[in-house]
Amino acid sequence: MPRHRFRYMALFLRLRPRPLSAFAILAIIAAAFAVLRPSASPRALAATPAAANLIVAKVTDMGPAPQSREIRGRDGGYSFIFGGHVVWVFGDTFLNHPNSQHRGLLSDSWSFTDDLNAQGGLAGFHERLDSAGAPTMLYPETPAEKSFNTDHDGNHCHVKPCGARFALWPAAMVADPDRHRALLFYSVVSAHPGEFHSIGSSVAIWENFADGPRRPAVDPPVVPDHPELLFKQEERPFGAAALMKNGMLYAYGCEAPGLAKPCKLGRVSPADVMDRRAWSFYVGNGNWTPQLSDSAVVFDGQDIMNVSYNDFLQEYVAIYSRVLSQDVMIRTAPSPEGPWSDEVKAFSVFPPKDGGSVYDALAHPEYNVDGGRIMFVTYTRGTGPFASEMRLFSIEFKPR
Repeated sequence: MPRHRFRYMALFLRLRPRPLSAFAILAIIAAAFAVLRPSASPRALAATPAAANLIVAKVTDMGPAPQSREIRGRDGGYSFIFGGHVVWVFGDTFLNHPNSQHRGLLSDSWSFTDDLNAQGGLAGFHERLDSAGAPTMLYPETPAEKSFNTDHDGNHCHVKPCGARFALWPAAMVADPDRHRALLFYSVVSAHPGEFHSIGSSVAIWENFADGPRRPAVDPPVVPDHPELLFKQEERPFGAAALMKNGMLYAYGCEAPGLAKPCKLGRVSPADVMDRRAWSFYVGNGNWTPQLSDSAVVFDGQDIMNVSYNDFLQEYVAIYSRVLSQDVMIRTAPSPEGPWSDEVKAFSVFPPKDGGSVYDALAHPEYNVDGGRIMFVTYTRGTGPFASEMRLFSIEFKPR
């Protein structure tokens, strides 16, 4: 979940009691800054990027995807295949009815389907429900996080400040078939009324679809008070996008101060994913370093995006929302490191009801047709107070 949402939510808390949705807040901030454009990222590897190796031949708006009646609104929508199902995970989720713990806001939720054909739209979604019939979170809270969130929950607040919470914001998910498991990136955020602080980010491990993922400790610990975290508060969270190549896990981190989203690239053997010392970061010219601070920017993207290999184009494809806009952008490259092309606008989205921008366009390569000649992209659109829909688009490519 983008760190810039801290500012939006802080504004929301100051504006109360007027009932603006989190999605409407995004629109307000986007409109206020619509005249701004992010400057080029320093230390980018390609000073004059080549043209993308594709032509967008056709774009089709396939309408909103089905959503549980128990869910009022949510954002994000990363997906992948695990346990024979297509698993989708979402960020902040507003419920129509409180769950079994009396909460109306979850920091993540998830759905799954067995339908791998999106040409007629998305279908067949299921949720795991709690005893109150409410959708459940995918990422498990630690006992301390769960106790804190229960005590400070706005519906049944026992300890002030009411509304404070630890949020687990999901990111990219990658199958690790050699170890019969999946790797799920996430960030932990401390959210108090008017104040939002990133604590760090890490990877959860999911070994059995029938059970939930777990958040193992990092040894030696990187964040002493939160031993499950791989990356510190002051470091960019990795997992904006992630993929496997030749038995190695590649992950992009696209956070930085300001409006630009410069992406750096890390990699690690999946067997050593929870050992920070095993990670290395791309410097350029085929070289890698264990020091994140010495690494280079591979391209400007977004902190929610997808990167995958496209068999039809014979290229890696990055798809994301342009910052503070309604545009969905595409880049191509011969490898995860690049060199990445200049960005190409694929299409402009159907805007949120209150106007403004979209930040969470995501491709879903497990649904590709003809090896990626047709890809499918979703984004969430605000439709009212705390309400949203996820819309589906198909993109048909031709090679340049």
